[in-house]
Amino acid sequence: MKKIAFILVVVALMGFESGDKSADPKGNLTVTVTGIKASKGQIVFMLFNGADGFPKEVDKAFKKAYVKTFDDTATATFPQLPFGEYAISVFHDQNMDGEIKTNFMGMPKEPVGASNLTKMGKPSFKKCVFKVNEGEVALQLKFIL
Repeated sequence: MKKIAFILVVVALMGFESGDKSADPKGNLTVTVTGIKASKGQIVFMLFNGADGFPKEVDKAFKKAYVKTFDDTATATFPQLPFGEYAISVFHDQNMDGEIKTNFMGMPKEPVGASNLTKMGKPSFKKCVFKVNEGEVALQLKFIL
């Protein structure tokens, strides 16, 4: 009986140890967008950990940050992210409606940007992906529009 009790205690302790997620590696991501031409509205940073909703569905973003005080640059930090692949999109929400304003063809009417994006065109998660695989990761983006 003592042997069974000992085995149960060991198994229980192993279960608690393997369930400890505090040991999972995490990093901080700092994103700066440059080239802001107007000081009205807010800058919306959207961090995605998958393709669903990327680049413009705010409600599907893994994490979001809203910067309301800025000049020609704005910075957002996403602390304690699990190591992995992410993509970021950002837009200047000039009218504060929380959405990217587009024309009848779906082209943005407000300045937009995304990680790894260097020219106009619809960004895909695959093209914009980057890794958080160390303690501190910094990205710098420019608005395309």
